Amino acid sequence: MQSVAEIVAEFARRPWTAVPEADLGPAARVPTMLTPEEGQLYHWLGRRAQGAGATVDLGAYAGGSAARLLSGLALSGRGFHVHSYDRFRSSRAFWARFMPEEPLPDTDDADLLPVVQRHLAPWSGQVTLHLGDIADQCWNDGPIEILSVDAAKGSAMADHIAAQFFPALVPGRSVMIQQDYLMAVQPWLPAQMVALRDQFLPLAQVPRVGLVFLCVAPVTPAALAAARVDTLTDGKLMQRVREAAAWHEGMVPRARFKAMLDEIRANPGVRLGWQMRQAATRRKE
Repeated sequence: MQSVAEIVAEFARRPWTAVPEADLGPAARVPTMLTPEEGQLYHWLGRRAQGAGATVDLGAYAGGSAARLLSGLALSGRGFHVHSYDRFRSSRAFWARFMPEEPLPDTDDADLLPVVQRHLAPWSGQVTLHLGDIADQCWNDGPIEILSVDAAKGSAMADHIAAQFFPALVPGRSVMIQQDYLMAVQPWLPAQMVALRDQFLPLAQVPRVGLVFLCVAPVTPAALAAARVDTLTDGKLMQRVREAAAWHEGMVPRARFKAMLDEIRANPGVRLGWQMRQAATRRKE
């Protein structure tokens, strides 16, 4: 078993950047919102898995992240299973942007499930699709070794995900990707994680906005209570964002956190990313 220092050194070398596209096999053809480097990271994390627990994918969209995790896990030499969560619905705009080769549905909020099932067919026995709002989902299936979070689009959802999934992470073994961590319109993510800095160690920033963490201590009910973000005032939220900027000094440019502070000031009381994004669009107009 690797020590924490060895894991830190491993991630500092960024070995996923050497993963050739051919290694992804059929996963390379699955549409995704991930950048190429993020796709390499997901595959590499799967291949690196030690069998310490399940792999959980929160926010699957068309199955791109799950496919890349599965392609790596299939090369790990260990038994594996991915639990992938989403509403599996899509707007026409997102469908046209991310799946231009698929026939465009007639209406918004189109059913993505048949498309995802087709995309993940090469690994059909190794993946469970959890259909519905993640806010209504619980985790009771044991330890989690890899946790991908791409669904904490609001502060209440961030709290729910932390409460349900973080306690299953294994100290010294489990890796979590916070996919939207540096998005200016989701400042509750660094605010949450900096309050959990005794439980998590930042390992790497992956362009564009993702951050990878190692769980280093159990996530207890007391730790979760202290890290809640949905009830924070704007002032407390901004204070946490500033603490996060200091925590990530040398890994993440301070400008990322300044942009979050600007969004909080411009959107008092708003705790949903899409609302912040719409407001920013209106300001530009």
